[in-house]
Amino acid sequence: MTSFAPLFSKGRFGKIETVNRIAMPAIHLGLAVEGRPSEAMLRFYEQRAIGGAGTITVGVCNTWTSPDSRLVGALSLCEDDHIAGMSDLASSIKKHGAVAGVQISPLVGYNDPRWAPDVAEIGDIISSIGLAAGRAMRAGFDFVELMLSGGALLSLFVSPVHNRWNIKGYSDGWDERLAAPLEALDAARKEVGDRLAITARIHCHEFIEGGYGIEGAIIIARALVDGGIDAINVTGAGHRTSLPQLTAQIPALAFSHMAERISNKVDVPVFYGGRLRTPSQAVEALATSGAELVNMGRALLVDPEWPKKAANGDTDGIVTCMACGSCFDRVFSKKPVRCSLNPEAGADPIPATPNTATGKVVVIGGGPAGMQAALSCASMGHNVTLYEQRDSLGGLWAFISRLHGRSELGDSCRAFANHLHRAGVHVHTGVEITPRKIAKLGADIIVLAIGARPHHPDIPGIESHPHVMHADDVLENSSVVGDKVAIIGAGGAGVELAIHLASRSQPSLEALGFLARFGNEEWLGQALERDKERQVTLLKRRGYAGKGLGRSIRWTMMQDLDRLGVRIIDRTTFESVSQRGVHIFNGRTDEREIIEANTIITATGYKPDPTVLTAFEGCAKKILVVGNADNVVDIGAAIASAWEAVRAIS
Repeated sequence: MTSFAPLFSKGRFGKIETVNRIAMPAIHLGLAVEGRPSEAMLRFYEQRAIGGAGTITVGVCNTWTSPDSRLVGALSLCEDDHIAGMSDLASSIKKHGAVAGVQISPLVGYNDPRWAPDVAEIGDIISSIGLAAGRAMRAGFDFVELMLSGGALLSLFVSPVHNRWNIKGYSDGWDERLAAPLEALDAARKEVGDRLAITARIHCHEFIEGGYGIEGAIIIARALVDGGIDAINVTGAGHRTSLPQLTAQIPALAFSHMAERISNKVDVPVFYGGRLRTPSQAVEALATSGAELVNMGRALLVDPEWPKKAANGDTDGIVTCMACGSCFDRVFSKKPVRCSLNPEAGADPIPATPNTATGKVVVIGGGPAGMQAALSCASMGHNVTLYEQRDSLGGLWAFISRLHGRSELGDSCRAFANHLHRAGVHVHTGVEITPRKIAKLGADIIVLAIGARPHHPDIPGIESHPHVMHADDVLENSSVVGDKVAIIGAGGAGVELAIHLASRSQPSLEALGFLARFGNEEWLGQALERDKERQVTLLKRRGYAGKGLGRSIRWTMMQDLDRLGVRIIDRTTFESVSQRGVHIFNGRTDEREIIEANTIITATGYKPDPTVLTAFEGCAKKILVVGNADNVVDIGAAIASAWEAVRAIS
């Protein structure tokens, strides 16, 4: 057994015994069709059960037919007709040894702060939760989870900032705000008795002005325990908080101390998780939170075999979440979930090609698109060789991991590289490949993943400035950047660079934690003061800064820009460049000004080289162009483009 042994002891809650302590919490996938699990959803959860997760909770599952539900593709247990499909889902999980649970909630008013309940309907809505629990039991699930988190109906009832409805019996003080959840618990228990465990997912703190804190969370947890709940599932804050919850800013174990305080106040098991990525973090979460089970949500979305790899000590093989937010962005856009690092999640897999039909594939370029193309072709049974002209794999993926707060990208990049070797891909680095060399290899398929040329804006005098760099140059060596920086281009790359450069004089979270614990407020304030000699300005012709970033991460990055004092001018006419800096017309002030800069960085994207495909024509029967070479600019889109291109020829 590995040093991760605590993860693989048995867990218990209610009458349930789990094979390990690893749980997958409910994540909205958007994969249901008319409330029923699709084939893609059945396959998704079965893969996680096969991969070794001991407990899997599906959902959220609607209990109340509502015309204003905001969750497209949600499961449903509103009617008896839904039982058959849900039975298939429970079976797909349980037949591989995992415990199957379903999170239930009426989706009326979901995550809508403007919503107020119809008093006449409250009783029926709460009753629907009990009826759904009964249907879940008949479908074969082991437990149901009441949702008091994430903007669900019961979370609105308990929240003092949301529940200002002045409804008699439901709005005045803790006793009344807890009435609806306790009535829902009673309704569920009457339907299932002791044949099914009942758990509840709650926030450890709302982190909203006027909301409840840790003491409120303890009140909620203890009331539920007194009402007969079998376990408490502790998560972070709700969707309406201004505190980052899903992005790279939040460290692992951020709320484990709050989970531990709740665990100490109740006599039922606690589940806890929150952006845990690695087995070491999961083990630490068990130890510091007092939890019985540890939630691994996006970790299992990215890598369904995470538990098996952890059990075998195969940390190099685990593909870790990079907190890019693309999964949530898809859901927020009412689309089925997808993962930047695992394009098969929620989709039909690439079919394996019979050995008799295998071919020789040459991939040129070892960035994210090239690595994914090589892995996909190898999974089909092809003989794959990859050439990368740099001395190491990753391309821009590896460079971006050097940015402030983005080191986690390097972990996933290295995992992809390890998977190439395991898949039998012949990898050659430090090799510049030419059409002549390729022609001699006799490839059946060539995949061009060679990236694209940096695009430089055409601004009069730009060549006269002594220090003009492209974003790529900064990623390779940011130490040469001066203290007054003008970044031309404020899309995702420009924003990331601005945060990176403006953070150079900022203390780390560990340093701030040290000062907060052992120092005083004055010292902490001094540490947080910005170096006013450093100035970063983002310049954009039109639109808005961060356009192209997903909605789940953009707002947190804009917070960072503001906190770091980065100036943003988003209605810019570039007139010229001199040795002093960039001469612009500011469309917001209708004035001309000079943005003084000893370093000018162009972050205006890339331009595919149209001659590349022509140069390789005739070198193979089939040529695929993927990634930046196909005008795709971010890691997730590059991986997806490669996967789709290979899938199209399968």
